[in-house]
Amino acid sequence: MTGTAAALVDEWTTGYRDADAPERRLVEAARACIARWGLRKTTLEDIAREAGVARATAYRAFPGGKDRLAEAVLCHEAGRLFTDYDAALSTAGTLEDLLVVGVTGALAIMADDEVVRSVLAHDADLVLPHFAFHHLDRFLDVATELCRPHLGRFLPDDAVRPAADLLARVVLSLGFRPAAWLDTRDPAAVRRFVSTYLVPAVRPPKEPI
Repeated sequence: MTGTAAALVDEWTTGYRDADAPERRLVEAARACIARWGLRKTTLEDIAREAGVARATAYRAFPGGKDRLAEAVLCHEAGRLFTDYDAALSTAGTLEDLLVVGVTGALAIMADDEVVRSVLAHDADLVLPHFAFHHLDRFLDVATELCRPHLGRFLPDDAVRPAADLLARVVLSLGFRPAAWLDTRDPAAVRRFVSTYLVPAVRPPKEPI
């Protein structure tokens, strides 16, 4: 599955970077509609109207209708986030800085992104099953491949998967159910949380002398 996850990350990133103007226009229109009404209530007609194109144009661009367009929105968003955060993560000079940037950014997306908020508010039953039981494995595989080049700068190869797994589970837990004791919008609070709990948890123990 790891190879598949790596290919998926690459596909999303490439798809986002290579999208042409009409595709981006439809995706942005879909984002606006989903943020406004939720995924279930958004129709292809709504999206076409928002984009200022004919319904047939939307169908030609995304055979399969709304489901295909919703998938395109997800892929574009994932590709955009991978691209944007890759630069920020690449500049981190320490493991602590890396985790602060990654955890803060991921939690901010779950708390502040208008599409994520709308889907969780209106269509949580469509989304949450993908993060439970055996479905969670696919998400953790993708998270590992996303984190691998960055965590690999500070951790040995065999420690990357456990670290990425733990970080993904923490972000999901705090994102879906924020903790009253942690203000994720306070950089100092996030850094204390990361340095106190996450850095010691992901850093392998030192070999005995």
